[in-house]
Amino acid sequence: MTNNKSILPPNATPLLKDIEETIALRLGKLDVPNRWLMHPDKCPVQVLPWLAWAVSVDVWNEDWLEDIRRNVIKTSVDVHRQKGTIGALKTALQSFNFDNVRVEEWFDYGADPYMFRVFIEIVSEGFDINDLTEVYAVIERTKNTRSHLDILKAVLCNNSTNPYIGASCCSGEITTISGKEIFEI
Repeated sequence: MTNNKSILPPNATPLLKDIEETIALRLGKLDVPNRWLMHPDKCPVQVLPWLAWAVSVDVWNEDWLEDIRRNVIKTSVDVHRQKGTIGALKTALQSFNFDNVRVEEWFDYGADPYMFRVFIEIVSEGFDINDLTEVYAVIERTKNTRSHLDILKAVLCNNSTNPYIGASCCSGEITTISGKEIFEI
């Protein structure tokens, strides 16, 4: 190894020396100050998956928009502090840039004990029906263990200030996962 600033002991194996050299080469090419590596807003995009791992993000997808990935990282610590509460569930879902997240528990709507339902209003562009699977995974990892999701309802909204006159056609799609109806659109 050509670097004299090794932190390894003199009896280090060749494998450890090779690993140290590889890491030193990669860190030398990193053109961002170290203090920004743990800051979700300033961290380079290519380093976000490692930052997400460092703050224990439960559900991660590289295909999410960049601002959603950064929001999920920002809220991860708060979600883990309150995990199992309605507040944690709302915080986790709001990191997806949903405009209105409403959670109703079983005693609010007269269901069986420990059931709850989630209503999400989506105004922002870029939402895909396949994202609901990840939303469901976030709910399952954040909710109280004894509680069970009764229904997840996502409503696509438009907050346009320009009036449009036209006709519309409404259709619905119900997707069944694990023998239980959870999505309605």
